[in-house]
Amino acid sequence: MTVFMVSSGQDTSSQPLHMVISEKLKEKIEAGLYEPGERLPSEFDLGELFGVSRTTVRKAIASLSQQGLVTTQRGKGIFVTDPHKISFSMSNPLLYFDAALKQQGYTSRVQSLRFQRIQAPAEVKRKLALTAKDAQVYWQEKIYYADDTPIALDITYYPEATGQALAEPLSQGFTYSTLVRNGIHLRAAKVSLESIPATYELSEYLAVPLGMPLLVFNYVACGGNRQPAVCGKTLSRSDWTCYTAEIEVDSPDLSILENSP
Repeated sequence: MTVFMVSSGQDTSSQPLHMVISEKLKEKIEAGLYEPGERLPSEFDLGELFGVSRTTVRKAIASLSQQGLVTTQRGKGIFVTDPHKISFSMSNPLLYFDAALKQQGYTSRVQSLRFQRIQAPAEVKRKLALTAKDAQVYWQEKIYYADDTPIALDITYYPEATGQALAEPLSQGFTYSTLVRNGIHLRAAKVSLESIPATYELSEYLAVPLGMPLLVFNYVACGGNRQPAVCGKTLSRSDWTCYTAEIEVDSPDLSILENSP
């Protein structure tokens, strides 16, 4: 076996060993020496290859996972991810996950984790414009799959009447599509996008390493009367998903610059 000892020269001395190893493996992946879907050497073999401890190797692999370059499958090993990501349009914030997955060649399905009536949290009351002091809502958590891979966790809140009337179809289907099929036509939405690291619970649900960046799509969707129909957030794997938008400006608003200090 060829051993690649990590250099202690000036070019790497300022970096932790695991970062040096992470960069070397990244170079090999980007050069095509490890192809998408290919399994990397084991932690033990990588330790032997680079002349470092398994703890250092684990840190290097965690860095690659956070960059979306590899995934770790328990009992199977470390695999290079496919650089192709499933894209969802930000230009149309009423995202239909199932339709987007089908368009991009994936079979979609839902795994419902919980569907229960609860006292509406203050933030949910505000978003759904609920005025009753003791307002109830239905809280749902479900995992979205692309083929057999869990790609997103959707956390949704419905007004009490909606949850009661559509409990069964909502437990089995995607949020927006199910609402529309059952006569709740969504006409507008307010959305935002952020990122958070995967907690232990999220890493279990989505089969990702602890701390891996997740994309968080927050939404409040309204019906034709502008009454909020649903609110929630979709936490998706950054190694599998991305959000895109096409923006066209006919004439830029220069007054912003003119009025700035």
